[in-house]
Amino acid sequence: MSELTTNMKEAAVNKINSSKGEVKHSWMSDLIEPISIYLLGRLENDNDDELATWVVQEHKTYQKCINFVADQCHKHLNGKPGQISDNEVYLMAIDYFRADDAELERQKKAAEAVDAENRAKRNEESRILAEEHKAKSEADKQVEASKKAAGKKMVDGQLGLFD
Repeated sequence: MSELTTNMKEAAVNKINSSKGEVKHSWMSDLIEPISIYLLGRLENDNDDELATWVVQEHKTYQKCINFVADQCHKHLNGKPGQISDNEVYLMAIDYFRADDAELERQKKAAEAVDAENRAKRNEESRILAEEHKAKSEADKQVEASKKAAGKKMVDGQLGLFD
């Protein structure tokens, strides 16, 4: 085995080992460890060079792998309760790392940036509208206060022009 292949496998093993403790998922928590054990077994025992090259890609993470598996399970079961075999789940994890999604990741980040910019614009517009509404409300209160003050003057015993 070449040194480059060995280094890549070590990097892949380290990537999974270092991130598996941080991975969180609400209903897949009991599968996080078994999936990592399966992947590590493929990397260490089966000498899966191809898997190692997929795992070490910068944009691939174990958290995204678990999220992908959860999404695939949900789709597979059509959102209904049910079971999926361990082997199918493990293959879903392999499919995540195998998928060439670097371009999709770039597009997703660009879309997220546009969404963030649009959100910022909407927030600014909302802030401006709120300020305008507040100013109008204050002006309406002043007009109302002026009317009340004018009404009080008449009540205090002064006669109006047409009285």
